[in-house]
Amino acid sequence: MLLSFIISSFFLAISPGPDNIYIAALTSRSGKFSGFTFLTGLLIGCFIHTILLAFGLSTLIIQSDFIFDALRYLGAIYIFYLSFEVYNSDYVLDSGNKFIASNFFLKNLKKGILMNLLNPKVFLFFALFFSNFIFSETLSFKIQIIILGLIFIIITFFVFGIIILFSDVIFTISYKKSKFNLFSKLFNIIVLLVIGIIILFTENTITLS
Repeated sequence: MLLSFIISSFFLAISPGPDNIYIAALTSRSGKFSGFTFLTGLLIGCFIHTILLAFGLSTLIIQSDFIFDALRYLGAIYIFYLSFEVYNSDYVLDSGNKFIASNFFLKNLKKGILMNLLNPKVFLFFALFFSNFIFSETLSFKIQIIILGLIFIIITFFVFGIIILFSDVIFTISYKKSKFNLFSKLFNIIVLLVIGIIILFTENTITLS
């Protein structure tokens, strides 16, 4: 069962989706350090989701239409705000010839955490996906969920890390080209707007008893 989970997690990580597309877009515009700080935030969010699921809090959130809808609206508003922030962003060259923004480390870390925690689709994903891979009759549900969560985080780190490194090659080659910078900025905005719309129209498709 664990092997099936590892294989499934790997294919989920490499499949095109909002997270890996956005992390590629962010890195190709801002460099690998921005990509890895965002990924760190994303993985912190995944760990929090794991804990919430292990202790039954995700179930409460999914069962409450009010909380689920509040997350949906807050998540969409936050993503739309990020797209507006990208539109108004002003990147400058540092001494290492890399585009950086003021306090970019904390900004990208916070961005990764909030984009994960304010996305109701992630709550649904963790509840549906992880529950299919309970692998032991002796270990408690909490321990098994935490083990699955840590495996998922490790796989995501390696797969997304490779995406970041490849995207950084594009950044290194193209960051001095004004046309590429404009295209990259517009692409980041479009990706964020699409993510925001997806979150806004997310429906609670499962009922947990």
